[in-house]
Amino acid sequence: MKALSRGQRIVLLVLAVLDVGVIAGLGSIVVRSMRAPLPTPIVQPVLTPTALDRPLEVATWTPTPEPTARPTVPPRATNTATPTATPFPTHTPTPTSTPRPLPTAGPVPLDNADFDNIMPNRIPGWQWYAYVNYKSGASDLQNSFAEPIFTAADDPARWISGSTLKVETIRWVKFRTWVHQTVTVTAGSSVQFSIKVNAFSSIDRLIVKAGVDPTGQPHCDNVHWGETRNINQDDGTVTLTSPRVVVAPVVDKRTPTPTATPDPLERETPAPVATTEETEIWGRVTICFYAEPAYPDVNNAAFFDQAVLIAVPPR
Repeated sequence: MKALSRGQRIVLLVLAVLDVGVIAGLGSIVVRSMRAPLPTPIVQPVLTPTALDRPLEVATWTPTPEPTARPTVPPRATNTATPTATPFPTHTPTPTSTPRPLPTAGPVPLDNADFDNIMPNRIPGWQWYAYVNYKSGASDLQNSFAEPIFTAADDPARWISGSTLKVETIRWVKFRTWVHQTVTVTAGSSVQFSIKVNAFSSIDRLIVKAGVDPTGQPHCDNVHWGETRNINQDDGTVTLTSPRVVVAPVVDKRTPTPTATPDPLERETPAPVATTEETEIWGRVTICFYAEPAYPDVNNAAFFDQAVLIAVPPR
């Protein structure tokens, strides 16, 4: 202490006083704090774990329980059988018919349609008749008709297609004749007859025509005639055509056979067996052609060839 100066001693003294003050203040604070009541403790909230904090659980498959077997029902007591009713007969459906093809037009076969093997006044396959009122002597130019002469044409200029029928008579007298043929055709068919013709006349022309009888009479009285043509050598070959007519069925005039009387002891008569095929009904057709000179002359002749009958069967 002796080495310290007066100022240092004053500083040390002041510091000592300050230390005592600080210590005394701290002691008073401690005493007061011991006397004050303790503060209420703060309760911390407990955190509940969330779904995110929980560990993942592995899903397990629970098998579907098998259904319990149904108990077997004991059979019911057998009742007395009731008479079985007679079932209705099963109806057999009618078979569907096969559609028939649409009919097409076609030629009907004719006997000697090309007039082959002709002999004097004989035409194979054909019939003829004529109006004849003259035999010999003086004649009426307009009203006398002699018997026609039928031969094969001998002049190639008059041939139509090979062998050709020639019709003529004596000089200065006319002829009037019909040539015909009857054929079988399906009834209800539409038919039309045609034939080719040319003619030669020294002065005038010849009258020619063609027709068809749908009833099939053995002559030309009921024929439906086509257009009448007046031709000679200047007209060349002409086709004569009949009208189109429908074939009538053949009328059976025979007396029918009596039907047998069924046996009275037979309980049931068998039903007729149905057939799917249709019965075709036939008819007859007469085709006819006609020739007559318009005026008697030295040479009058008509030439015929290539007869055709076209038929369209009914639908």
